[in-house]
Amino acid sequence: MTIFNRKKIPAWCFLLLSTSSFAEGIVDIKPYISTSLSYDDNVFRFSSPDQAKAALGSSKMSDVLTRLELGAELNLRLSRQLISLTASANENKYNHFTNLDNTGSANSLRWDWRLGSNLYGVLAVSKNKAIAGFNETRNAIKNIRTSEQQSASINWDFHPDWTLYLNGDRIDLKNGANSSVQLDRQDDIIETGFRYHSPLGTQLGLSYRLADASFPNRSGLIKTFFGAESSQEEVALSVAWLPAPKTRLSTRLSHVNLVRKNSQLPDFNGFNQRWNLDYSATSKVNFNLSAYQYLSPIDDVVSTYVETTGVEINPTWAITSKVALRANLAYSENDYIGSAATSSNNTERLDTSTQVGVSLLYTPTLKSLLQLQYTGEKRLSNSTNQGYQFNNINVFFRYGF
Repeated sequence: MTIFNRKKIPAWCFLLLSTSSFAEGIVDIKPYISTSLSYDDNVFRFSSPDQAKAALGSSKMSDVLTRLELGAELNLRLSRQLISLTASANENKYNHFTNLDNTGSANSLRWDWRLGSNLYGVLAVSKNKAIAGFNETRNAIKNIRTSEQQSASINWDFHPDWTLYLNGDRIDLKNGANSSVQLDRQDDIIETGFRYHSPLGTQLGLSYRLADASFPNRSGLIKTFFGAESSQEEVALSVAWLPAPKTRLSTRLSHVNLVRKNSQLPDFNGFNQRWNLDYSATSKVNFNLSAYQYLSPIDDVVSTYVETTGVEINPTWAITSKVALRANLAYSENDYIGSAATSSNNTERLDTSTQVGVSLLYTPTLKSLLQLQYTGEKRLSNSTNQGYQFNNINVFFRYGF
């Protein structure tokens, strides 16, 4: 029995492959196949072998994952309109934790539309199905999560250097495991603002964003503490500047107001900020340095939002025209907003995380990619059994036809 079940691949994906010859020069179809082999020494992100034994009856925490994916990308250009379609299916097999074996998919349809020279935007829909991670939930069961998104945007270049825009998104997250349905979430997001671009590369933006979230399956004490709805307003200022030909500085500063409806927890007011420095040391060596503080949703039934403060550096080195080396080093502090409400000592959960990543990429041809990647993280927490450490090694190969 093969690790990939062809019957689970969308039939219309193969139909597209057979019709490319009918629109030569207009339709661009790119089928691909990819495979990867991944070793992880702490699949469920347990804090210790003892925690693993208590949850699984065994102290074994590591496993090897084999993944195979088939997919296709289609681009259809009609005059100034561009329609993009993607479809893929993947089969994932574990050597030891076979209960996690799963089939995932990712499909999307996007229309980049344009009317005249100054009015343009995007209409898009997507649906993805994949196994949920274990970084936050630490629940050693297979939870297949489905994410659906609808997006629409309109942009108006009312001046050669100025753009007015309006974006709208609806995101639905649904969890397949009964123990995770309280994490089901629906977000309705609207954002409007303007952007300024100078001929010298300076950029300026001002925006207003409103995100309404609802949790349709919350119940019991979780609903009593956190409510089933929240609203987050954000007013943001974005600036980018090129002080030198090889240097780019950018920042995004915003004020955030989080309101939990019908909840016993207080509202949250604070600032999001992100600072970036991009520097090209040579034509082959580049650096990105970032410092940030932001509020974001999180998969934790005792704290819906986390405030993250951190710093990271991302160097890249194009060793040759076919070989590149990338690295990532990050440190962050994560404050789980509202978690003190469920703590016996009234102490809010605070985690610190150190992450390291290194990738070696080889592109022998324009249609193929081979990647060897290492990722590691050490998380410390003031909450019992919430810290963990893991190392992951992944070999990935992709070929486009």
